[in-house]
Amino acid sequence: MESFKSKPKIHVRKARSTDHEAVFKFCEKTWSWGDYIPKVWDKWLKEKNDRVFVATIDDVPVGISHLSIDKPDEVWLSGARTDPKYRRRGVATAITKKCLEYARKKGAKVARLVTESDNIAARTLLQKLGFKQVAEFVEMKMEKITEEKSNNSRWIEENETEVSWVSLQNSRVYHKSAGLYTVLFHWFSLEKRDLERFIKQRKAILHMNDEGKIDGLTLTEDATSSEWCKNSIQTSYIDGDYEAVLDMIKFLKGYCSAAKIKRIYGFTCNYKPIITALERLGFEPPETTEIVYEKSI
Repeated sequence: MESFKSKPKIHVRKARSTDHEAVFKFCEKTWSWGDYIPKVWDKWLKEKNDRVFVATIDDVPVGISHLSIDKPDEVWLSGARTDPKYRRRGVATAITKKCLEYARKKGAKVARLVTESDNIAARTLLQKLGFKQVAEFVEMKMEKITEEKSNNSRWIEENETEVSWVSLQNSRVYHKSAGLYTVLFHWFSLEKRDLERFIKQRKAILHMNDEGKIDGLTLTEDATSSEWCKNSIQTSYIDGDYEAVLDMIKFLKGYCSAAKIKRIYGFTCNYKPIITALERLGFEPPETTEIVYEKSI
């Protein structure tokens, strides 16, 4: 048997459908409830803009990582897993380097990923690989949704796209968020075309101050309803001071109450005025934060 201190030869290749049994086995205890990898494995292998890499030792899968090409110049890395028996032996490093090499060949200029604040091992490895922390986010939840009355919040109209975009560009929160929004723990760069899409789909809320100027913006997404919990919704981006956020989320709660939505996942950058407003309205605070890392490639 190979000793722990030896350096096994690690081979990284494109994942095969037949790898699933070995992969699912070492993912069984990722969390107390298991892992989401078995649910997305087939989808990942079929997606045109996705790629799953598997690390093997002696032809046996011991690690995986997934990447998706979100836009021509950016990729998102996720689903990094290493068999517990082979941790601290270079498996994660080898797979990550392969992902970055592949992304570079595809023309990507930047790679991003997220890890929990208490995952010290992953954060240490990312720093060694040249990733830099760019933003910190939290996920808060609300299940007892009551109808609330807002005063100065409403859905953004399509003819307000330009003024909303200008407001966003000048926002402190936008820069604190590294210009990112999230859908299902997947962060994307928030560009003008993304804002246009949210507005056209009636998923963007604004808040007007007493002078009639936009001083708050919230983007929502209902992908959680099909992927996580039926009749649920999430905030993909929240921007504004305490009062603006309080009013916008009251508007969102009113909408959810009328639409019989039973759960709200509140994703936001870790900005105290926003967190305080969400807690005031009944959102449960998180135990850890989510750290988004970025690397120019």
